[in-house]
Amino acid sequence: MAGSHVQQGRARQAQVADRVAAKVADVLRADATFESGSVALSARIAGAAAAAIVDLPVSVRRELSKRQGELTRRIRGLVESFSDAPDGGKIALEIPKAVEPSKGEGLGKIATAEEGERLLDELAVARKLEDWAGPVAGANELQRDFGIARSTLNRWQHAGEVIALLKGTRKHVYPIEQFIDGRPAKGIGTIAALVSNQRVAWLWLSQPNPMLGGRRPINLLQQDHAEEVVDAAQTYFSAQ
Repeated sequence: MAGSHVQQGRARQAQVADRVAAKVADVLRADATFESGSVALSARIAGAAAAAIVDLPVSVRRELSKRQGELTRRIRGLVESFSDAPDGGKIALEIPKAVEPSKGEGLGKIATAEEGERLLDELAVARKLEDWAGPVAGANELQRDFGIARSTLNRWQHAGEVIALLKGTRKHVYPIEQFIDGRPAKGIGTIAALVSNQRVAWLWLSQPNPMLGGRRPINLLQQDHAEEVVDAAQTYFSAQ
């Protein structure tokens, strides 16, 4: 039985490594700084690092986040010291003493605010809120279907303990998935406090997250894994 769990864990880590490596490779191919050989190697290293981190306990990941500078130095030291030579010789990295100033095309013509709004209107695609947020309900529906009093809902909203999405110009609706047994799932308020935009907060909660092994944060909150989700949210939004 234990062997089966070990094999499943390794298979999951391999899948994470492959997914991350593929995404990193796609990004690096668009960067002229990277040659084809360095793209593949860099992507594999990134995938291996992600696979090593994905199953670490929350406390260990939190400690790694605090020591990112040291972690970066150790990774660089590993790359520099890696060698197939018997004497363990270092790989010499050619680092230029001076970096040639970039000579890109610049920003180009700067559009006026009116022109920018016009271009955005042409690109924007209208979507119903439910298409991306999932099932939502207003205060009346929550009181009728879930027994949540309007006064209680207002208190939660003012205290920042629920996600409220503006529908139209004045009406607020509430994603139903955030409620468990008639009250907000533990951790919702903490995550909402990290993000000033309620739509961004709910989008993050409702989408599969690679930091959580491809699982949806809201599903983990429903399973009482608030600490793991909050830790991932702090790591993600502190880097913005």
